[in-house]
Amino acid sequence: MQIAFHTDPGIKRDENQDYVGAFTNKKGTVMVIVADGVTSTEGGEVASAMAVEHFGHAWENTTIETIKLAATWIAETTNHENKVILEVGKRFDDLKTMATTLVLAILFDEQVLIGNLGDSKAFLLHQDRLSQLSFDHNLKNELIRAGTVSQADAENVPNANSVTRFLGVDEHANVEIKQYPFLGDDMLFLTSDGITKILDSSSIKQIMRAETSLNSRACELIRAANSQGAPDNVTALLVSRSNKKDTK
Repeated sequence: MQIAFHTDPGIKRDENQDYVGAFTNKKGTVMVIVADGVTSTEGGEVASAMAVEHFGHAWENTTIETIKLAATWIAETTNHENKVILEVGKRFDDLKTMATTLVLAILFDEQVLIGNLGDSKAFLLHQDRLSQLSFDHNLKNELIRAGTVSQADAENVPNANSVTRFLGVDEHANVEIKQYPFLGDDMLFLTSDGITKILDSSSIKQIMRAETSLNSRACELIRAANSQGAPDNVTALLVSRSNKKDTK
């Protein structure tokens, strides 16, 4: 298995509120994670850093080896971290509205467990198909899933793309957790929403399949987004199931 990740403020932001990391627990099980601080509020960069570092440290101290226990751990750790962010916000006026989205993956033999809140994303490249594994928690998607509006009408909903789930907004942090196959030459791509605002699926897939190192591909995803005027912070985290340096 290979892991590579990079993050960048982007060409239109002065600061980077994205945070990214990879962590291994005491049994050798790997977790990768991306958080995107809310740019419309103060302290977004603090919230995203807290989330990644706290999740990472907590994971490193576990002995979890099963998907069932990992799913329980994600839910419990999410609730705990949400309370921590809220408490810190109450103590510091400049952080009282801080919040962050979150997406993480815990890697098992031929399986991956995905947890997410908000619109940071997890994708799986399987053979020649790039599929989004995470669910974008925004107003239109929540309404569609609830059956309140149709797919066709959802784009006309006011504030349709407003994010509905965060760490640090209220007492309830409803993380979504799902399990998927992760096989052979599969590759995972975790990202904040900066890259996907600019690059379409075809462009992302082409870069992920390039005959170069995984690290170079992560860098190229960021470079390509910036070259096309990325309006937000940009983060790319890639996980390849293969140990080959130049995985296709």
